[in-house]
Amino acid sequence: MNIPIVRSLRAQLGRATAVAALLALAPLGVIAAQAAGPVAPALVTPAWLVAHLHTPNLVVVEVYDFDKQKPAYEKEHIPGAVFTGFLSDHWRVPMNGLPFVLPPEATIAKVIAGVGINDDSRVILVPAGAIKGDFPATTRVYWTLRIEGMNNVSIMNGGDHAWLANPKDPVATGDVTPAVASFTPHFDASLLATQAMVQADLNTHRFQLVDARPVKQYEGKVRPAVDRKVGTIPGALNLPYSVVLTSDGEGMLDRAEVVAAMHKAGISTDKPAYTFCNTGHLASLDWFALREVAHVPDVKLYSGSMSEWTRDASLPVVNGKSAF
Repeated sequence: MNIPIVRSLRAQLGRATAVAALLALAPLGVIAAQAAGPVAPALVTPAWLVAHLHTPNLVVVEVYDFDKQKPAYEKEHIPGAVFTGFLSDHWRVPMNGLPFVLPPEATIAKVIAGVGINDDSRVILVPAGAIKGDFPATTRVYWTLRIEGMNNVSIMNGGDHAWLANPKDPVATGDVTPAVASFTPHFDASLLATQAMVQADLNTHRFQLVDARPVKQYEGKVRPAVDRKVGTIPGALNLPYSVVLTSDGEGMLDRAEVVAAMHKAGISTDKPAYTFCNTGHLASLDWFALREVAHVPDVKLYSGSMSEWTRDASLPVVNGKSAF
């Protein structure tokens, strides 16, 4: 695959709409091969981080929802960890009439470098634990790093809750200024699904459609503000994001428990899947659970999700029946 062609397509069509064209021009492996560095385990433990806390090139990022939560970070955090506000630091931006999408390449490169991540960094993401939404925010940051070619990234399972629960784990206060960094994105189209891809699958049924939203949204009893209709995509199965998390919302269940929840929902571990929600936020957690924990082959995140799907009045929507 000619790299200038890839760049030209992205510039002309935009990141999301260029995916279908990219896939038509080259095998996924060629596009993904641009990503540099080793593929790290998706999850690490607090004990692992204690043992590696002073590793060269290590960047620890505590993921909060908003910059207004920074006082909680400054009160106590993992030594050396930097702060990011998922919604305030532009990990997602409004674009093309959608409320939250992956930013343009130049923007996301600055966001990633802004927390001190270089091309050769070893990155650990930590759900901050300020609210239960921090784990899905962390998986969305994780997916963003992976789709931009940063493979050497893991999430510390349990987040700050797990770290602070052990009195032997060191704790720091105050702010940490991120190191000056430069990051070069290498877009991996294999991790993203577009509206056209999902629409085509309504006929081919090659992929499982997995709705990560709460039951009431899936069943059409509640309409989120960003959606124009209630309900879900026909054929979608409901795996509410919360059912694959620990009770405090800051840790991922083990593989056996995730697979059990998937089977309850009717989701196979052997068939590829598209995950979605309203804006690609909660869907990133199901994407992480299926791909990184259950090892389902070829899991893609439909980042436009229902906020995009319901903009087109011609696309079908049904009220689902959840197993949860």
